[in-house]
Amino acid sequence: MGTVDGPAASDVLRGAIDAFRFEGHPVGAQPLPGGHVHRNVLLTCTGGRYVLQRLNEQVFPDIDAVLGNVERVVAHLAAGGQGRLRLVDTRLGGLSHRAPDGSVWRAFRYLDGTVGRAVPEGPVDAFEAARCFANYVQALGDLPQPPLTETIEQFHDLHHRLARLDTVAATDPVGRRAGARPELDRARRLGRQVVQSLPDGLRALPVRTVHNDAKLSNVRFDADSGSAACVVDLDTTMPGRVQYDVGELVRTATTHAPEDARDESDVDFDLELLDALSSGYFAARPTLDRSEIDALALAGPQMAVENAVRFLTDHLAGDRYFAVDRAGQNLDRCRAQLRLTELMLESHAEAAACFDRAARRGCPDGTSPTGPAGELP
Repeated sequence: MGTVDGPAASDVLRGAIDAFRFEGHPVGAQPLPGGHVHRNVLLTCTGGRYVLQRLNEQVFPDIDAVLGNVERVVAHLAAGGQGRLRLVDTRLGGLSHRAPDGSVWRAFRYLDGTVGRAVPEGPVDAFEAARCFANYVQALGDLPQPPLTETIEQFHDLHHRLARLDTVAATDPVGRRAGARPELDRARRLGRQVVQSLPDGLRALPVRTVHNDAKLSNVRFDADSGSAACVVDLDTTMPGRVQYDVGELVRTATTHAPEDARDESDVDFDLELLDALSSGYFAARPTLDRSEIDALALAGPQMAVENAVRFLTDHLAGDRYFAVDRAGQNLDRCRAQLRLTELMLESHAEAAACFDRAARRGCPDGTSPTGPAGELP
């Protein structure tokens, strides 16, 4: 979240760097772009590169629970030979550092040789990202008890999100409601429409350990092969439902427009990308109930409108949750997600058929995004 300015803040950063057992000596530190919540620093040392994070305690008030969840997940994935993320020890033997100003820091080894994607470059990206997140859920299926802690209550409760929007709009703490009336009306209308469209048995769907923020940008791709290498940003991994992950994937990997597109006419919903995504997800052979599969067609609009509501709520509250680089960015994010919701609802039948086909056929080769003719299966 932004940069650290001023002598006192620089001292905190230097203290955090000194607190961890990095290989070699630090030779450079720079802000790492991307991400809405934490402040990330790319630290270069003579022995390697690292991501140093200052955790956001406004978003995650129970930081100890977040740290504990992530440490368990990283250790479980590593034990199963499926995790590339590695936490860095502190000099005191822990995995996190609390600075004198109260801020909490942790560090990961940087995944050299990988790249991120803000928008998909093509169907292979959608296929690979979906396969990676499905494998992630499968790998956590045997995570030992107890369940992970719920770090954000009612995270994907659309009723709760709409009620929160109404509360913030009513109080109008920073005087932005008048300038966002069209978006308010549209978000409420589309939110109600999605709620009414969701199946009655949604709350009865199996609860699994899922990522809960399975967007395209939370996958790292191998820079040479283009295959998905690793899932990152694990702080929301906790009990949830599969459609939350699939919905975030659909929301972010089936459009060519950036999340904060200033012109919503740039927003599209690409069914070719959706077909690749659904094929990739079922290439991992996930063990899902039929009820879970049937819920996937509305997973995209569910997550798109939820995020639209969250972006609008944060805009009205004064940009307190999502980091912004320019005035009105959260309002642009809201508009883009509302347009995406509309396009997805219009193509609901096609989406349902797409997921049904993928679930029925699986994939002929779960390790390759292309078939014999170089086409997605």
